[in-house]
Amino acid sequence: MDEILIGITTGGSGGIINYYIVSFVGNQAKFLFDSDVYNNHFQYDVTYQDNYKVEVVSRPNNERYIIDISTRDASYLNEIYDRNGKLKSPITGFVDPLSGLYPVDFDSNGVYELLAYQKISGRYHADGLGYIMNTLGWKNNGFLLQEQYLGIFGAQM
Repeated sequence: MDEILIGITTGGSGGIINYYIVSFVGNQAKFLFDSDVYNNHFQYDVTYQDNYKVEVVSRPNNERYIIDISTRDASYLNEIYDRNGKLKSPITGFVDPLSGLYPVDFDSNGVYELLAYQKISGRYHADGLGYIMNTLGWKNNGFLLQEQYLGIFGAQM
């Protein structure tokens, strides 16, 4: 069937893109994917923890991830932690709406899944900690979460 993937940048500094997938079954336009619906469903909590850790909790599937930030610059860490690795004050980060949506046939069966990217930020937007990467598969007339990953930035040795 004919389908169109539409991506419209929001123009902000966050690299956020509104995505839509439209199908034309029977010459009738039907939305198969709407980034607003996705963004409203996929919500996260980002909380700094003691000992140079950041916890990311995915609300829809109750998955928990821990990011080790101990390799970050000492001046960055000294603003947040005391010399014993304890938080000086509570800090929360955030996960952006979609910044990438890519059709990929992961299992080479001729059916495309969607790979969705969302940036994880710490104290401010430029304080990138990694990405949430969700794989969505088509099931029961909609895209459902198949797998979820958290990708982190490497550190120079």
